[in-house]
Amino acid sequence: MQIIRKTIVKQVVTEDSKQKLVEQFQEQVAAKQKEIEQLNFEKKKLIYKQKFDQHKVEEKFSQEELKRKQSIEWYELQVEQLDQLPIGSEITEREVDEIVEVSVGDAYDELFGDREIVVEDGIIVRINR
Repeated sequence: MQIIRKTIVKQVVTEDSKQKLVEQFQEQVAAKQKEIEQLNFEKKKLIYKQKFDQHKVEEKFSQEELKRKQSIEWYELQVEQLDQLPIGSEITEREVDEIVEVSVGDAYDELFGDREIVVEDGIIVRINR
């Protein structure tokens, strides 16, 4: 029988990986800022048309803008923390699904214990079982 289990993927911090992560975070910040600009444009357009209650429009758009500003703050915090990480440390990148073959008599703890894949500069360097 086959089942799906979660496996953690960790990344070894190198100069290259650090730079790529910083760039990814900066791209996300720029995207969120662009979304805020678009929200402001849409808000002005709706207020100008006067089809909706101005107060409700302002409130809804303020909520959406706040979400994006919080996201920007989170990405900026990630960049700050990344700067402090020493080269060679491991960070959790994501979690992936893994198909595992199980049968009667298998050791459950061995099949479902902590498993992780460690990647350095895009290359798998270790699989911990």
